[in-house]
Amino acid sequence: MILSEADAFLAPVREIDGFILACLMDASTGMVLASRQDREGISLPAAAAGAADIANVLSLLSGKLATDDEFEDVMVTFSNNFHVICQVRPDSGPQFLLLVILDRSRTNLAIARREIRTFCASFAS
Repeated sequence: MILSEADAFLAPVREIDGFILACLMDASTGMVLASRQDREGISLPAAAAGAADIANVLSLLSGKLATDDEFEDVMVTFSNNFHVICQVRPDSGPQFLLLVILDRSRTNLAIARREIRTFCASFAS
């Protein structure tokens, strides 16, 4: 994947009402490959590292529970924001994570999650 292509792929996520930040990262390292941010005040490296840590913990937990289920997405709620972390599984190649941070007062969470899942499915194909 070319980084400029990844930046272009993030444009649809930016259209979600209440959008604050989105970043696409390597699932194994947490390295940010592309990002879009509409509001200052959120540290992109800290947000990406936190999202990668949460995804790793969930993956380890699912392995310990001996289930066939895989981590799909997770939502973390703060008093002012929603953080949605999704796994992006391309047909081949490395795995990615998508972190989207949304303004809680302006976002319809059901619509936002649907748009994020649609984005991840189109990115993966």
